[in-house]
Amino acid sequence: MSRPLRIEYENAFYHVMNRGRGRENTFLSDDDFKYFLYCIEQASLRFNIEVHSYCLMTNHYHLLIKTPDANLGRAMKHINGLYTQYFNRTHNTDGALFRGRYKAVLVDADNYLLHVSRYIHRNPIETRTPLVDDLAQYKWSSYQAFIKKITMPKWLVRDFIFSLQGKKQKYAAYKRFVDYENNEEIDDFYSAKQLRSVLGGDEFIENLKSLIATPDTERKLVTKKRSVSDVIAYLASHFNVEIHEIVAVKKGRIEKNLPRWFAIKLCQNLTGLNLQALADVFNVQHYSAISKAVGRLNGLMRENKKVKLQFEMLECALMSEVKI
Repeated sequence: MSRPLRIEYENAFYHVMNRGRGRENTFLSDDDFKYFLYCIEQASLRFNIEVHSYCLMTNHYHLLIKTPDANLGRAMKHINGLYTQYFNRTHNTDGALFRGRYKAVLVDADNYLLHVSRYIHRNPIETRTPLVDDLAQYKWSSYQAFIKKITMPKWLVRDFIFSLQGKKQKYAAYKRFVDYENNEEIDDFYSAKQLRSVLGGDEFIENLKSLIATPDTERKLVTKKRSVSDVIAYLASHFNVEIHEIVAVKKGRIEKNLPRWFAIKLCQNLTGLNLQALADVFNVQHYSAISKAVGRLNGLMRENKKVKLQFEMLECALMSEVKI
């Protein structure tokens, strides 16, 4: 049987999972769990991946990853390889630790990412024999960081997930959301005998088909990174405003600043910069302000189809270098 097609492109989201060979345990001590988290941290620094949720179980793991540089394969090879070397050295074993190539589900972020994050975090109590009575007690997942029970690792990204909730009390709102059981669609998807490689709506899947059908030479042009200065200059010209009106923070009551919001989201989608780098560009102290701006724009686009169409036209123009 041929292996399923691995679809990689810039800024894609994946639910990545792998299990121990022969269902054997892959984590035998607290030090093992800690070292795997170290491997994730190293991969995030070396390959510029963003980790949006994780859960490490005794014989498998779950990761929710975004790949600004379309390099999931390289990042996961590094994580699995580095950890396997450590495990064999520490426990006097040899050979493969995991059952083979990791599974990766490409996730439609707008419609399913929040649900996948909940599915990942509920793992410790969804097993036949729950590992804890209260999810907040399980220390080898990112859930404790999401409800602000522990200090968040520097490499973990929470704010994009929070922005999908559209709630002010983000920690309490996320806890209430996770307390609910997974919805039926998510349970059916993950309980299937053969796990599908894509979790998404019809439009998302159709767009993927177009991407797969595009020749490699053209695909590279479509996913070509743009510089921050290019994006901001284009937005300033399009809206006939000064650049400082886009990059500067306006104090006082928050008002709709579409040129700035568009610029932030387009820079996030097209430049490959991480949230902290974008925070520096747009003159905010903490990267959470970037996620909040994107969240406001996402909410506005859900309410107003004209704003959504305008954003899509701008993104298309920047990707294809065609003026509109």
